[in-house]
Amino acid sequence: MARHRIPAQALRNFISILAGFLIGGLNNLVVLPWAFEGHLEDWGLVRLAAAWGTLIGPLLAFSAPAAINRFSPRFKASDELPQLHGSLLHPLLFSLVFMVLLPSLLVPEAVAHLLGLEGQETQAIRPIACLAGIQALQVYFAAFLSSRLKTSLATFINETLVKLGYMSLAVALGLGALGLHQFLPAFVGVYAIALTLLVSQALANRYRIDIKGFRSLSIRRELLTYGASMILGSGAWVILAQIDVIMVGRLMGLEWVPAFTIAAFIGTVTAIPMRSFMRLALPLISTALNKEDMPEVWRITRLSHRSMLLGGGWILTSIWVSTPQIDLLMKPEFKGLGVVIGTIGLFKVINASALGSTLLIGQSAHYRSMIGLNWMMVALAIPLNFLFIPEAGLGMGLHGAALATLLALSCSIVLKQWVVWRKWGTFIPRRNSLLIIAVLAVPALLLHPWNPAWGAVLTLAVKGIIVTGWVGAATLIFKLLPEGVKPLAKRWPALERWT
Repeated sequence: MARHRIPAQALRNFISILAGFLIGGLNNLVVLPWAFEGHLEDWGLVRLAAAWGTLIGPLLAFSAPAAINRFSPRFKASDELPQLHGSLLHPLLFSLVFMVLLPSLLVPEAVAHLLGLEGQETQAIRPIACLAGIQALQVYFAAFLSSRLKTSLATFINETLVKLGYMSLAVALGLGALGLHQFLPAFVGVYAIALTLLVSQALANRYRIDIKGFRSLSIRRELLTYGASMILGSGAWVILAQIDVIMVGRLMGLEWVPAFTIAAFIGTVTAIPMRSFMRLALPLISTALNKEDMPEVWRITRLSHRSMLLGGGWILTSIWVSTPQIDLLMKPEFKGLGVVIGTIGLFKVINASALGSTLLIGQSAHYRSMIGLNWMMVALAIPLNFLFIPEAGLGMGLHGAALATLLALSCSIVLKQWVVWRKWGTFIPRRNSLLIIAVLAVPALLLHPWNPAWGAVLTLAVKGIIVTGWVGAATLIFKLLPEGVKPLAKRWPALERWT
């Protein structure tokens, strides 16, 4: 299979993720509310199972993405990649079998108690176990494809095909072709199909494995030390990414989970640029570090910071100014989510802007710094959720869940920038970062209160066009992202002056 150039892959990834978000938007905003009408608790149960599966799966993968990309350049030269793949699969399979599958089969009540699941929630124990195992293997094989700079089809499978399958099940449920009790097992089946396609692509790209792994104890120890350190660090982030949904279900009830899911979905649209570039940035930074090419490391890191801040910020601004119109289009039970959407979108943009710094620390000799930084987020987020969400606390409800994550994440991002400055003497955010924020703040402040009586859809479209035009013009005038203009200037020479 031909290797696509990096810009072509990034574009393909962006299109796949964008298509996935469009499908997800139709599903979350229209199809699922229709299909589960009168049964919001059942929808909440599916979402809860997906949240736990997404939380546990990457932990079981034992930092495969970081480890495969970090060590592949080293072992490729000695033709020992099969041993590397085998050694990294061992902890995944051991954890999956003995810590997830067997307990869920033999002592489901104990597992339910451990996860804090009660009543109807206990029905999700075995689906959670299956989803966790499937997603762990998806992470593993996607990491292999990323190390070979083959990300387009994997992104399409995970970001578009899975969501299309989810929507198809919802349509079947709404039409009566699928029962409520059959929905969750069928949902697990969609992920199983996606895994099968991912494995097929890995095999087509010459995935080879020596199931015994490395015989050398010193190499095994090195892999396990790195993997354990990274899983301790990244595991905290995985927990933080799902803790708000779990806390809403626990502190407010399953019937509130769909509303938060819809708000989170709309806010997460801002992460499209990061998700389209992340799988490519990881091997690129890892390879540059392996070659000790620090100029290239800083080029990628700074480029990712500006492009993620500008791209994600543009999407967030477009959403924020349109939240009054979005509210008008919602069903009554999902109205009033504008502030929650904006808060979730904001922490997604902040996290995306720190992508390069996060990957740099994780792939460098200072990777252990990630452990304390990320667990500090969780240690802060959990008590903030208990403080903000329930009536016994501040009674902020859904907004409290989003705000807790925003505060915890912001503290972690600031500390990561301090680590980069302390270890390398470089501060990634620059003056142009403030300029980008100022450019985005202008329409955010001016257009949000402007709500003409043109109809929700037309007003939403007009606001989006205005924001897009302003951000595009400002990007050229102030040269916010000249690297992004250069490819366009080759086709349209008139843009050369803006590079």
